[in-house]
Amino acid sequence: MDVWISITGTQHMDGQQDTVELSTAGHMIPTPDGWRLFYDESSSGMEGVTTSMDIQKDQVLLQRNGAMNSLLVLQKGRRHLCSYATPYGSMMMGVYTRELRNRLTEHGGELDFCYTLDMNAGVTSSHDVHISVKEVQ
Repeated sequence: MDVWISITGTQHMDGQQDTVELSTAGHMIPTPDGWRLFYDESSSGMEGVTTSMDIQKDQVLLQRNGAMNSLLVLQKGRRHLCSYATPYGSMMMGVYTRELRNRLTEHGGELDFCYTLDMNAGVTSSHDVHISVKEVQ
């Protein structure tokens, strides 16, 4: 199904806060365990990157492919090691998900998650993400 996706992401790092908003067309399809949401990141400045989210009741797999590659496993109360590719090389980062609220239905809905990234045993940043998905009629 064609959808309109609105994402608000707030990054907290070193006492500073930065909020980024993205609204874009995308697609949402049912999976055996939930939903798959995917969209092109070109309008956010990440030319040539496609993002997909496999969304289950208690877990989100967020994957970026193309000019930048990454895979984040977001599962409330759990820390996962995830790969993150940069122009300077790949690195492993810890991802700890504090909150995950999935309110998606076959007509769209909302998804919220909050997580921290750590590297070398130190927290580098925390992130709050709100995603709104609306069916395009």
